[in-house]
Amino acid sequence: MTEIAQTAAEAFARYEAAFKEDRLIQVRWHKEQDGRHLACALGVLGDAVDGPNKCPATIMPRWLAQMVPTFFDRQKFDDAKDWGLRFYAALDRIGGNVPFSVVHDWQANTVCVLGIDAAKLRNRDTAPHEALKALHERSLAGEKISADEWKPVLKNVYAYAYANTHAYAYAYANAYAYAYANAHAYAYAYADAYTNAYTNAYANAYAYANAYAYADAYAWKRLAAYAYAWKHLADGMVDALNRVPVKA
Repeated sequence: MTEIAQTAAEAFARYEAAFKEDRLIQVRWHKEQDGRHLACALGVLGDAVDGPNKCPATIMPRWLAQMVPTFFDRQKFDDAKDWGLRFYAALDRIGGNVPFSVVHDWQANTVCVLGIDAAKLRNRDTAPHEALKALHERSLAGEKISADEWKPVLKNVYAYAYANTHAYAYAYANAYAYAYANAHAYAYAYADAYTNAYTNAYANAYAYANAYAYADAYAWKRLAAYAYAWKHLADGMVDALNRVPVKA
């Protein structure tokens, strides 16, 4: 049995090998086919990897590992394979040291932008998404923002992103937890804040991807709008990782 990779460099090498040898699959972690061992974007890290919790923190933090299957499985397969190569190369560049600022960078420069685009396509108010974008930009710049300031912005943006009868109930039920996670992220570093950051990031991304896909399909009749939205989100994460300075 292949032992689990322990460094970002090893992870990149294993993914690159799987890419070149056409051993990548979507939806499933591992699969035997024609005498070949196929695996997904996280499964390539080792035979025992069957969930994000099996990914070593030396490769990437847990919140990011939890998002990899969604990024990989919801794109078109060719796009997903190429994305994985760039994703692991970005992790290798920074030695797997992913700072929490990446969450704010990705949210501000990709997720919220997608929300603004979706709102425009649906002829809806872009202000809630622009407000959330501004908070993430301030956080990215190093400003500490209180949970009380996060709460109303998160409530509004979820309600506008989902835009259905359950939107406000969902927004009110979850905004408090997400606001606390954002406000106390640095204090809790790799513990609860990272876990909650994933929830927050995923909730935003999922809402925006669905809203954008719906709006795009309606406006332009693109059947592949949903996959395109997730490709945009996944590419944005790679861009955010590539903006992390390399420590000397």
